[in-house]
Amino acid sequence: MATKKSAPKKKKSPKKRKPKVKLDNKKVMAAAAIMIFVCAVILSVTFMISVPEAQNPSVQKNSRTAVEKQAKPEQKKKTAVQKPAEKAEKTPSAKADVKKKKEQKPETKRTQEKEERKVHPRTEAAVQPKKIKKTETKAAPKVEQKTESKSPPKTIAKPTDNPSRFSIPQSKNNARLCFIIDDGGQTTANIRKYTSLPFPIAIAVLPQLAATKECARIVVADRKELMLHQPMQAQNLKMNPGPGAILPDMSLREVYATVSKNLSELGPHVKGFNNHEGSLITCDLNMMGAVLDAAADNKVYFVDSRTSKDTMASFAALERDMKILEREVFIDDIIDRAEMLKQIMRGIDIANKKGKVIMIGHIDKSAKILPTLLSEMYPELKAKGYRLVFPSQLL
Repeated sequence: MATKKSAPKKKKSPKKRKPKVKLDNKKVMAAAAIMIFVCAVILSVTFMISVPEAQNPSVQKNSRTAVEKQAKPEQKKKTAVQKPAEKAEKTPSAKADVKKKKEQKPETKRTQEKEERKVHPRTEAAVQPKKIKKTETKAAPKVEQKTESKSPPKTIAKPTDNPSRFSIPQSKNNARLCFIIDDGGQTTANIRKYTSLPFPIAIAVLPQLAATKECARIVVADRKELMLHQPMQAQNLKMNPGPGAILPDMSLREVYATVSKNLSELGPHVKGFNNHEGSLITCDLNMMGAVLDAAADNKVYFVDSRTSKDTMASFAALERDMKILEREVFIDDIIDRAEMLKQIMRGIDIANKKGKVIMIGHIDKSAKILPTLLSEMYPELKAKGYRLVFPSQLL
């Protein structure tokens, strides 16, 4: 019997293995994005760290040494090439450069750095900040030394240079101050203490005394304003006004002649006069009329010292349509620095109200105090805007 051929067995296809973990595409994308972000952060951080390191001198040194190693062979080549060129140069400048190079000492670190900068221009940017720092650190102490040497004279100030020493108020109404110093002519010992003051001042000189003409000469030579200090009888008849005085028993012609004579004795540079004592004479309207007639004819001004509150000088001036000046302050009735300063400050207040003031002192009476006080006050008076003037500038 024929045997039946058995059909070939079909090979079983291998079963597909199922993955143990199922991957989610969305999660994979998210994880990849996170990794990319982390990498970007790490790169940015490393870049930020590398920037200050480039500025750090220690890092620069390391980079410089690396550059130096690479530059050495190149440098040797260039020097080898440059040698024949140097021989070819026959100009005096080239010879001088060669001599300088021969005279130079063995290369130091600084000279090496300079040569490296010439070979490698890129390294100049890294080296230049050091140069700037060195110049800055060297320049600072030099400036400080100069300021220290100049500063001590500024700190040292004279007592007269203190602008607020006397607490003088700011000037008002174009305030003008006029100082008249009486009783000149008795001696020349103290007159220069006043004529040497650095501002306008008037000196009133008594007539017919031993030093009258010499005092007048000094006043004119020192460019101060010369006045006659005309003696007149006081109400106290026991008081002797001195030579050249106007006495109560004189006629009006004699009064006129006396004033004219005394003015001529002082010379052509006399600008005006005021009364010495004279409380009796200034209260007489007619006699004061004769005094003002003499002033007008001699073309000089008259200052009423106001030794009496009942003076008639202003009324005699009104009758003649004539302008006269009047004293407001006696500075040295009391010989004391504080009292004198008080009177001058009172005069300053008057000047700020009226625009002007006349203050009178005396040469020998207050020579130890008044000139120094006025000299010390002057810078502050000037700084506060006060004008110091001659009596003739007040008319």
